[in-house]
Amino acid sequence: MTAPPRPLIVTGDVITMDPSRPRVAAVAIVDGRIAATGTVDEARAACPAGTATLELPGTVVPGLIDSHVHMLWGGRDLGRLDVSGARSVPELLDAVAGYAADHPQQPWLAGSAGLDPEDLAEGRFPTRAELDAVTDGRPLFLDRRAHDALVNGAALDAAAIDRDTPDPVGGVIERDAAGEATGLLVERPAMELIERLLPAPDLEQRLRWLDAIQPEFLARGITSVVDPALTIDELLAYQAADERGRLTVRTTAMPLGDGEVAPAEVDRAFRAAGVDLDRREGERLRIGPWKLFLDGGGSLGTALLRDPWPGTTDYFGNQTTSTAGLRAYARWAAETGAGLGVHTVGNAAVDLLLDAFAEADAVRPIAGLGFTMIHAYLWPTGEQMARTRDLGVLLATQAPLQWKFGPGLIRRFGEEAVGGAHPLRSWLASGTTVGGGSDGPDLPSLAPLFAFWQMQRRTVEGRDDPIGAQEAITAEQSLALYTTGAAVIARAEDRGRLAPGYVGDLVALDVDPLRDPPEACRDGRALVTVVGGEVVHDAR
Repeated sequence: MTAPPRPLIVTGDVITMDPSRPRVAAVAIVDGRIAATGTVDEARAACPAGTATLELPGTVVPGLIDSHVHMLWGGRDLGRLDVSGARSVPELLDAVAGYAADHPQQPWLAGSAGLDPEDLAEGRFPTRAELDAVTDGRPLFLDRRAHDALVNGAALDAAAIDRDTPDPVGGVIERDAAGEATGLLVERPAMELIERLLPAPDLEQRLRWLDAIQPEFLARGITSVVDPALTIDELLAYQAADERGRLTVRTTAMPLGDGEVAPAEVDRAFRAAGVDLDRREGERLRIGPWKLFLDGGGSLGTALLRDPWPGTTDYFGNQTTSTAGLRAYARWAAETGAGLGVHTVGNAAVDLLLDAFAEADAVRPIAGLGFTMIHAYLWPTGEQMARTRDLGVLLATQAPLQWKFGPGLIRRFGEEAVGGAHPLRSWLASGTTVGGGSDGPDLPSLAPLFAFWQMQRRTVEGRDDPIGAQEAITAEQSLALYTTGAAVIARAEDRGRLAPGYVGDLVALDVDPLRDPPEACRDGRALVTVVGGEVVHDAR
């Protein structure tokens, strides 16, 4: 059994997010939770005699929470091929060839391709023939943001995908003029035709991924995350990490549902494999709502929109989960209290989601059950925002996506339209509960301090001027998104504040996020991170 943490007094310039005592000089932590805040004397009075004092520099804030980030996948990606930084087809092919040469024993070549065709000088992805030429006959699988995949001919052959293979429900096998698969698989039902063939990592390997990635989060002041879309084996790894005392970052884990299979059947499969789906109050690990993918992505050109995508007359985007499947899951999630979070990017997808959630609400009120809209950044309307608020649906939003995807969206839709994407100010003004996050594991934009700058300045990569300044939010709102707001998304309302009874998680920053200019946040860093009263990162 893990020994209880020692009591600790933290002193410094402390922002509490507690309206009754917004700034204090000290925090007392006993048994891993806040015992008192206020003056140094008040903190000492709440602790046993002889309690150690930790004097922190900079500005102390509650431990930051990322309400939507793929932490486990981040650990996996640390050791994989990553071509996301390529800026031409030859550069991408060189990266693949180099990785293949360095890993001659790997039967499959797997990695990430977090880029769009416009990111490459040629304005296109490599062909399957080009990929075949640099992979030495081995199958290649490049994950595009967990939605699409780039593969070579050997991978297509391994999955027996040819010109006669039908598109799976909710996905597309892209084909050339002759009807042959090009190697681009659009959306999860298509990419999973090949992803399921990859050699499966064992439990110990997944635990090593978590060991490797958690310090990256703690170094950015992130003490809690919501990790969505987890399979049975991934959830078992989280459970093992928690049981073995290897889970430092508090995690709300969202199991991955399948909209085309009865939710009760999926639930039974998870439980039969040993996943404890009733673990909702754990200190380090708790189970969150189920996760579904409803549509594609803005940068991927597959989000479900009310109007046709530019350059087309009849393509409105991809619907990954059927309407019937979405409604069945929403009803079941309401009846059982399990909750449901849905990847929903485009405004037409928002329509489908709110209709399904309204039906579920008629069965059982869904407010307070963790029903969450994830993303919703391509032009949600005021009416949709009002419906979201009235139903008690939460919003998990990711400002760094606007910075990263903005240039490509501007090329497609124009600057004025993109200025209305990610309408954070409007969402908050509607009264909707909003939590901030990154949709990582892309490490450069993982830091909440980076997001604070982005949300207040509304810039996109490669530009200094704002895009949609009317949707910028304040410093106070930015911090709230990554503390009190994200805590609600995580179904962990004992986090996000430094107040008696809350968890003893805090971070000392080298900037004051409420008083310093946003540019200072962009370039700022976490100096010391404390989880449950224990120092887990120290960069002083």
